[in-house]
Amino acid sequence: MRGAGLSAAAILVLLSAGAAQAVCPGLDVLLEDDFEQLAPGWGEADEELTVNSGSLVVAPGSGTDYWRAHNGGLYDDIDLCVNVSALQSVDPTESRAGAVFWYEDANNFYVFQIAPNQMASVWRRQRGKWLEQVGWRRSDVANEGDGSVNELRVTTRGKDAAFFVNGAAFAEIEGAPPERGQQIGVFASSPAAGRAIFAFDSLRMTRP
Repeated sequence: MRGAGLSAAAILVLLSAGAAQAVCPGLDVLLEDDFEQLAPGWGEADEELTVNSGSLVVAPGSGTDYWRAHNGGLYDDIDLCVNVSALQSVDPTESRAGAVFWYEDANNFYVFQIAPNQMASVWRRQRGKWLEQVGWRRSDVANEGDGSVNELRVTTRGKDAAFFVNGAAFAEIEGAPPERGQQIGVFASSPAAGRAIFAFDSLRMTRP
């Protein structure tokens, strides 16, 4: 990744140190990815998204948001778990990453996101505009700082969605899922001060 700030060797060290296992309890697996390689459902690698050492590494350009939906299928109710690691936050109050759900298209989806300062929130993107669903608030069980790993879990049932950080309940909302099924994905955002780098691993999605 050009301009990412960390060498491939440095990323490898951080990924190895922060390895953990995300676990969703369901037995009916809808999607599972260990990111040993970039699965076709994620599309092509680019400067901002690649696979490294069993993780999906996302590094948005300075001051930008980046998201990628998985095109492997459309789903109704889901229980989604994924580990999110902060490799290089630059500014922990302005960088963040998370799990995309209820994705319909690039201008209509929801995202559960966490920052490297233990703060988390839920946002909806509707018609290209960002709408806050759950305001930024601290999760006492979240790990903080560069090198931290946090398991995010999103469970959707009909119009209801519940959110968990490292197994602890965080929030619930009533939303507007796509009528014809949802996609899931990943999201990250970099501060204006520089390119942040996040890694996603151990993604597992089951029926709730």
